[in-house]
Amino acid sequence: MAEKRKLAFYIRLSDADEEVKEGTKDESNSITGQRKLLYAYIKKTEEFAGFEVLEYFDDGYSGTMFNNRAEFQRLIQDAELGRFECIIVKDFSRFGRDYLEVGNYLEFVFPAMGMRFISVNDNYDSDRNFGVTGGMDVAYKNLIYQLYSMDLSRKVKSARRTRNLSGEYTASFVCYGYKKDPDDKHKLIIDEEAAKVVVEIFSLIIAGYNASEVARILNERKIPTRVQNQWKNGINYVPVHNKGDYMWDNSEVIAIVQNEQYKGIMIQNKCETVGFGDNKKVRKRNKEDWSVVEGAIPRIVSDEMFDEVNKCSCAIK
Repeated sequence: MAEKRKLAFYIRLSDADEEVKEGTKDESNSITGQRKLLYAYIKKTEEFAGFEVLEYFDDGYSGTMFNNRAEFQRLIQDAELGRFECIIVKDFSRFGRDYLEVGNYLEFVFPAMGMRFISVNDNYDSDRNFGVTGGMDVAYKNLIYQLYSMDLSRKVKSARRTRNLSGEYTASFVCYGYKKDPDDKHKLIIDEEAAKVVVEIFSLIIAGYNASEVARILNERKIPTRVQNQWKNGINYVPVHNKGDYMWDNSEVIAIVQNEQYKGIMIQNKCETVGFGDNKKVRKRNKEDWSVVEGAIPRIVSDEMFDEVNKCSCAIK
């Protein structure tokens, strides 16, 4: 019996589509919405009758990024291995929003593979448009998608900053000693167990212990670190620097005693993303550009305790 012919659906939902995930925006761009459209397309297209469909989903990835989309990379690898003969997407923007990169795939990569590419809403089929992928119509659409993505990114950042300054917490991860309110993800409440550790760290420094000695005490008592506490609260946090078993060290202690958020000050936007697409990088903002709102979160230590600790030279040893 002959093996079934195969085609691939590529479906992407980005972080910019957060409103779709929360159900406050039209569902056409949702994972479900895209799947419905693609299946409806092949159902009415006679030549795809009997084809097996392979599905590739990227949820939460920007269309300007290509290298960090796991399912996109798997799609391309499988295409190179000849595991299917056609890729179908809802529109060019679901495939990508970097018009040069999208053009490269349409003009060079897929033709070299002998891979057919269909963008349903753009009425594009490489079998019908062979040799004209560099035409103004496709290039113009891809440029518009990229400009839209850049404009959307600016608007999202501006809206997030406005929400931050009104006291809403919008970051993915929380400071040790706090947790997100289960009834309002934009509000922080005290994590009682971790907050006790924070107060004890301040108290030990005041008592004359230095940061390294405090870290040793916490390790001896097997107190969960910031990373372990995130995991305990169900947050999938992956630290940038692997410290093995994520034991306490002096840098963790110093970071806590120098953090003004424990005085009830919400501090956000300390870093920013610059660049575009795969050239994005994160850099620190100047302090005057941070979003700072006093009294927006419950305090864990008094001003007096915070000031006393930060006057102790032993705290930074």
